Amino acid sequence: MDVMKAPVIEVRDLDLNEAVRNVSFTVAEGEVYALLGCYGSGKTTLLEMLAGLRRPASGTVRLKGADPYTDRDSARAGAVWRDGGLFPGLTVTEVIDTWRRWTLDPLTRDEALRLARLTDAADVPFERLTPGQRRMLDVALALVGRSDVLFLDEPTAGLDAAAAREVWSVLLTLAAHGVSAVVTTRDPGEACRADRVGVLDEGRLVTGRDATRLRAA
Repeated sequence: MDVMKAPVIEVRDLDLNEAVRNVSFTVAEGEVYALLGCYGSGKTTLLEMLAGLRRPASGTVRLKGADPYTDRDSARAGAVWRDGGLFPGLTVTEVIDTWRRWTLDPLTRDEALRLARLTDAADVPFERLTPGQRRMLDVALALVGRSDVLFLDEPTAGLDAAAAREVWSVLLTLAAHGVSAVVTTRDPGEACRADRVGVLDEGRLVTGRDATRLRAA
């Protein structure tokens, strides 16, 4: 008989002023959960609370049972933000090596490059990277701390279709190896790539459904 696993991410009755209101959902190990909403719907604010960057006004967030705001070292979590990082004058390898020096028990450089599919771009200067490669570098940095929870804020914004597919291919490969992820997006078609979808409207989670059902709708 299968044993139900405890959720990796638990969000209960989460509020932050008018930006996020009474939001609840869970994410299991190896599951990709998409938060779909228009500009100003509260997606980024909610993601910042999940990542421990904002304290909720009320309600709780738990990553593997711990509060990410007060106990940030308890869960190995990484984040990719919409604007991404800027690393002028450095190659991909130099950026990753710098990140590794700031991280306790980091991945090897080669492993970070492999997971983000940047091995062939290891010696390319940041200024010469394509937008898709820059986004993959953000993913590599989010993984350096051996993260098994990822938060990604509109990770395909500004990318062409091929680069966006590559981002999702990497994300789904990571999920197949047990990484849990919450991804924000404004694109319903993109949200359908996730396992489940929550639709945010003015800070409220108005619906949550299996992505296969959303694709069929």
